[in-house]
Amino acid sequence: MRMISVTVSVVVGLLLAASTAAAQPAPPPNPSDDALDASRAAVVERAAELGRLSGLAAELDGRAATARAVLQDRREVAFERLTALQAAEVAADAAAERAADAGVATTAARNAVDQARLRLDQAAAATYQQTLDLGPLGLLTGAQTPEELVARAEFGNLVAGELARIIDAVQRAHIGQVNAESLARAAADEAEAAGAAAEQARAVADAAVADASAAVADQEAELGRLDAERAGIEAQLASLTVADQRLREQRGAYLSYQERAARAAEEERRRAERAAASTDTDAGSSSGPAAALGPEYGCRTGVPRWGPVKRWVSDAGQLLRCRFGIESVGGVGPRGRVSDHPLGLALDFFVDRETGDALAECALRNRGPLAVKYVIFRQRINTGSGWRMMEDRGSPVENHMEHVHMSFNASPGGSLASVRC
Repeated sequence: MRMISVTVSVVVGLLLAASTAAAQPAPPPNPSDDALDASRAAVVERAAELGRLSGLAAELDGRAATARAVLQDRREVAFERLTALQAAEVAADAAAERAADAGVATTAARNAVDQARLRLDQAAAATYQQTLDLGPLGLLTGAQTPEELVARAEFGNLVAGELARIIDAVQRAHIGQVNAESLARAAADEAEAAGAAAEQARAVADAAVADASAAVADQEAELGRLDAERAGIEAQLASLTVADQRLREQRGAYLSYQERAARAAEEERRRAERAAASTDTDAGSSSGPAAALGPEYGCRTGVPRWGPVKRWVSDAGQLLRCRFGIESVGGVGPRGRVSDHPLGLALDFFVDRETGDALAECALRNRGPLAVKYVIFRQRINTGSGWRMMEDRGSPVENHMEHVHMSFNASPGGSLASVRC
């Protein structure tokens, strides 16, 4: 009946362990602190670059606004120049017309002078041909009768008056010619000056508009380039922010999983302690052949309740448990991370610090016959080449502060008879 009870207990333990292990999900990915720091640094760097480019864009916006204002001013000036140009062109056209009119007047004046001179020449010739003495005495001395004298006097007056009119016409025609030629020269000079002013106004206006347009075009092009670069940085920042958020969500999920696993491990430890409170093994007979070899060997004949660990793991665990008088030992069970416990290749010895140090030293010194792969105790790990610190896992249980964890090789070691502690 005793053996049947033990067998049933072992089977029930196996079923419980298997169901618990099956219910425990695989741990989610846990991004390292370096990966989180690098991700955040990348986000900060891109954000700083975006801020710098935004500042440059704001500066360029201001410069572009100033350039647009300058362009508007220059366009106003250019418009004024163009208006002056149009007025100058109108003045030039009017001056040209006046010059043309003055040319016609000059020609007419010259013709009038020529005609007056011709009439004067003709009158002088007629007088000479008729051998008239147009002086007062000549007319009087040639008269035969008083009537002829009067007629000669009247004729002389007529001739003298006509000659005077002809001379006056010649003088007036000459004065008109001089005036017409003067007006023509003035009109030509005015037309030339107006044309030159118009051309200068056109050149100034064109240059002002061209300069302002080029300045605005340069500012607009630079602003467009900067806007494109800023859009690229914004896209990179958005991508990096999403990636960083994903990493932090993974870390949060992992910490949540770790907390659940720690609670499960704590519950497992308490369950093991409760089981150990009654007995961790069915003790061997105190009067059997093994008991005659000593209390340690009588202890080692008991049946451990740490689940279906590998045979060499069970033998090594029994040796160490009985040699150091350890009451509570955990074996097969689920864990929140990759572990040898579910494989039956690990044991947890719940001890005080002094006993734990001695137990760890013994296991490491006898790694070969005990088939020990590594030992963890008080947040340190030793694979046979010395102790080194481990990361903080967040709880005394996870940091192995109250128990020594031993992982064993997947194959047996040597004879346990060579173990010396």
